[in-house]
Amino acid sequence: MDFTLTSELYNNIKFNMQKLILDVPEKDALWLSRIFNVKESEVRELLDDFENTVNRQAEEIRNGREIPAVRKSRKIVFIGDSITSDRESYFNIIRKLYENEEKLVWIDASVSGDKSDDAKMKFYERAMQYCPDAAHILIGTNDMRENGDEDGESCLSLGDYRKNLEYIVKRLQKNGVHTILSTISPVHSEGVGKRFPHDNWVYQKSNIDAVNMIIEEVAEKFGARLNDMRHVYSRYRAEEILFQDGLHLNALGQKLLAENVLTALGEYL
Repeated sequence: MDFTLTSELYNNIKFNMQKLILDVPEKDALWLSRIFNVKESEVRELLDDFENTVNRQAEEIRNGREIPAVRKSRKIVFIGDSITSDRESYFNIIRKLYENEEKLVWIDASVSGDKSDDAKMKFYERAMQYCPDAAHILIGTNDMRENGDEDGESCLSLGDYRKNLEYIVKRLQKNGVHTILSTISPVHSEGVGKRFPHDNWVYQKSNIDAVNMIIEEVAEKFGARLNDMRHVYSRYRAEEILFQDGLHLNALGQKLLAENVLTALGEYL
């Protein structure tokens, strides 16, 4: 079986799909096996594989650059979708780099499949109730998904996306939360078609570009820190930095994102 593309168990565990069902400890193999009705040993094997990838990525970064020092106690929230919720994500790589740092508290406010309106409506429950000191936001890819026919249009309009993002950033800034916005990654349509053959999903490059422009403009409008990944991703073909589904960042893409978010975050540690 191709565990990197078609296995539903692989995808359910990799992208933390249990968050849509129950709030359970993310590494509890027994609970996860019950939720997805599989053997605990299968879940544990996948968890170990994902953990090994994160460990390896973190070690490569640690060996290749200086890791920003922690000067103060900080609560840091990451708001996003499956690109952040991925067990092999940039968020987990950064968290691994600081796993022995008692001054830092990590708040995972990312849920697979989320659009900006989901993040907005769950904003207080997932983020603000913890009184974070810093926030990283990476969301917008799911907003721009559309049906590939003449009547198809994106899940959310660009205007709605801007409104939702502005709301989140404005509330964070008003509460003194240091905010970082990352631009979204490219999409490889051929991969999306292979992974989701019955969904008729398409992503227009023009919409991806427009979302990234909105992110840049919102960051400037509210004085947030922009982590612009466009120039980083442009050094590679889309399929070089994306998972086989054409949508999610692969190991290289996540490492690139981790390194750049780490640099942006270092200012607030």
